[in-house]
Amino acid sequence: MIKINLLAERKAAKAKAATSFKFDLGGSQNLLLGGIVVVGILIAGVWWWARASELERVQQAKVVAQAELKRLEEVRKKAEAFKTQKELLERKINLITELKKKQAVPVHILDQVSRNLPEFMWLDSLTANANTINIVGKATTYNSVSNLYDNLRASGQFSDVVLGKTTEIAEGVSFSLTCRYAPAGAQAAAEPGAAAAAPPQS
Repeated sequence: MIKINLLAERKAAKAKAATSFKFDLGGSQNLLLGGIVVVGILIAGVWWWARASELERVQQAKVVAQAELKRLEEVRKKAEAFKTQKELLERKINLITELKKKQAVPVHILDQVSRNLPEFMWLDSLTANANTINIVGKATTYNSVSNLYDNLRASGQFSDVVLGKTTEIAEGVSFSLTCRYAPAGAQAAAEPGAAAAAPPQS
């Protein structure tokens, strides 16, 4: 009589099935872990890309801000130069207006002096005794004083231009100058009259 141990076969089948189940379960875990790693890498990549984009945007904004700051600095310098020139012009106008009010100097002499004033210069006083003119003023540079001297000599309206003392001050330089109001046309007109008044030679 042959006996077949079905119980042992069932146990072997169950053990085999359990082993197969465990193997399949381990594969699922590996797949899940791999998926988590991939998702983590993707998240890290997206985060890095976002940070890199943000850094690039900040750097571009910095470049734009620096360019704008440089432009505004140039505008500020031009505004300061314009303000300085405007103040000097206002001083000239105020002085001329004040002198006209006082009528200390004939208007035509004052007009000729003002026409020959260079930039960055203002007058403290201008007096005239007959045709002799005394000028006292200030300028930001020695070149401005030199330009006034040259302008008066080349104008054809003044003669005997003599530059007095120049001194360095906080604003630049102070100076004094004397000259005679002698328009070229008046001199030419005076010469024929003087010749006509001279007695004839015998």
